[in-house]
Amino acid sequence: MKKIYNIAILCAVILPLFACNENPFDPEGPVPGVPEVEPETRTLTFVLPEFTLGEGEEVPDALKTAWVAGDQIVVHGEYAKNQVTVTLAADDISDDGKAATVEVSGLYPYKREDCSSTLYASYPASFVNNLKHCFFYSQFTTSNAQIMAACNNEDTFQFQNICGLLTMSVDGNYDGYTISTPKKDAIGYEFLQVKITDNEQNYKQYVGNPILQMDGTINDSELMVFLPEGTAFKSGFVVKFKEGDDYTKIFKYTDPVEIARGGIVNIGDITEDIQHYDNPFSSDVKDLDMVGNANCYIIEEPGTYKFKAVYGNEPTNYIPDVESAEILWETWNDASEVTQNSVLASASFAEDYIIIRTPEALKAGNAMVVAKDANGNILWSWHIWIPATSIVTANFGGIMGVDIMDRNLGALVATAATDGQVDPTSYGMMYQWGRKDPFTAAAEFNGESPATYYGVPETLAEGQISLEESIADPRLLGHINNGDWCLTPNNELWADAEKTIYDPCPPGYRVPKKITANPFWSSDLTAQAGWGINSAAGWLKLGSPEASVFPIAGYRDDYGVDALAKVGTRTLYWTSQSSDDAKGPCADLRYDKGTFKFGSAPKARLGSVRCTVE
Repeated sequence: MKKIYNIAILCAVILPLFACNENPFDPEGPVPGVPEVEPETRTLTFVLPEFTLGEGEEVPDALKTAWVAGDQIVVHGEYAKNQVTVTLAADDISDDGKAATVEVSGLYPYKREDCSSTLYASYPASFVNNLKHCFFYSQFTTSNAQIMAACNNEDTFQFQNICGLLTMSVDGNYDGYTISTPKKDAIGYEFLQVKITDNEQNYKQYVGNPILQMDGTINDSELMVFLPEGTAFKSGFVVKFKEGDDYTKIFKYTDPVEIARGGIVNIGDITEDIQHYDNPFSSDVKDLDMVGNANCYIIEEPGTYKFKAVYGNEPTNYIPDVESAEILWETWNDASEVTQNSVLASASFAEDYIIIRTPEALKAGNAMVVAKDANGNILWSWHIWIPATSIVTANFGGIMGVDIMDRNLGALVATAATDGQVDPTSYGMMYQWGRKDPFTAAAEFNGESPATYYGVPETLAEGQISLEESIADPRLLGHINNGDWCLTPNNELWADAEKTIYDPCPPGYRVPKKITANPFWSSDLTAQAGWGINSAAGWLKLGSPEASVFPIAGYRDDYGVDALAKVGTRTLYWTSQSSDDAKGPCADLRYDKGTFKFGSAPKARLGSVRCTVE
């Protein structure tokens, strides 16, 4: 059984009225200045068009290749008021179905000196929405169907196909589909209006109000999309398939596609090329962007999550040319052998979103997800942080002037001020100054080896690297003795004025500002309220009446890919402000030297970050 698909697709600009006189048309009464004429009765023949086929191609079964009883055609002259709807009967139709001849009354021909055509026809009648003055124009409502129009040659109308056809076949029990393009090209338009006269060169098409995606159903495994002339998808198209109320599969066609009027582009059977699809708009997908965009997101419950594929904290600055997403690495913040997909089960990209799934049983750890282009190049990366215990944000006696987290960025637990050894999973992650991407801290209490991970290994560059290289390879460490990792110094990668797109903290947080009047950035922490240190246990604290506890996590020098330094005796915490091309400002805490004060360290060194509220 043939079916007309219920899809919003076609198109056109709302054209100015092509009025022949200055008086508006009143559909309820006579037209001023237009003489009354008697309607004509004529015997008209309507002939179906042909589609242009490539070698070996056949006309899809769902196309109209023969008239049937009940088909309705609109015939008009100058005014929509006087148009006639012709309903075909079985006796009107030729044996091959290509033509239908019927006597039609109530015709008002539109006579012009510049063409011999006086009557115009459109099919199907249910999609026709002519203007009051329709002249030789046919306007169609939104639809995805084989629409046709014609002008008369005496008493014969040779219909022309107004659209071209994009078609493909697919096996599967799908409840519908949506088609769009990666570049958000126009799939169709809200209206389509065409001009057809006896001179082929006079054919004109008017389109506007573009539609960027269309929904439809599949008829007998055949998917058909009728597209206006001139439709071009330079980067191909994407079809999402629906099962029930959700999209579950996707087909991506990457070759350019151009649609000519009356032509057919047949992609063929796409069943084997359909892939699994993570729908970012499913009801069970949680939005991590609810409080803002960032380079790091916190997950505290198992499930499926999404966030926009944008640069850092810029919510409308979408990353172009993203084709896929994947998990780059995972860590449990200790020395255990990390299992693949233990922290994150999967990562994918769809509809400008990165979609990530956790295992059913949540595993505390950290992971990195990257967006890639069609050639596999990394375009951007995001840190996914899954703590073992809930993060607490508090003032802690105003030690940084604003509320701060109770743990280091990337730490699975907060550091406890007890006599027992510090839990190494409280060390968190480590950062070169100005970079958004983390590296692992010590795997064990006072250990010298970084935490293990599964995935792409860390690598050490031969020297400094560019900012672009750091983005394209978030596992690459640039280095220089006692200086900056970045080839071109940039003191604004992190900044006091506002959170930047390179800030590594989650939404609502930022790398702390350097305000020397606040205790944590003072010249002597030991003189501040709540100061305390337990070197045997590996922690220090500051703040009153409630103190914030900091692990003595050591640091990693730029050349120490496989080793940490001074764990248990030194640590450093970066601040956002910088005016030195070689060194970054930090809280430089040295138990072995007896100094606990604001200082600086080479930007290529890897230190800790304690995020503050924006």
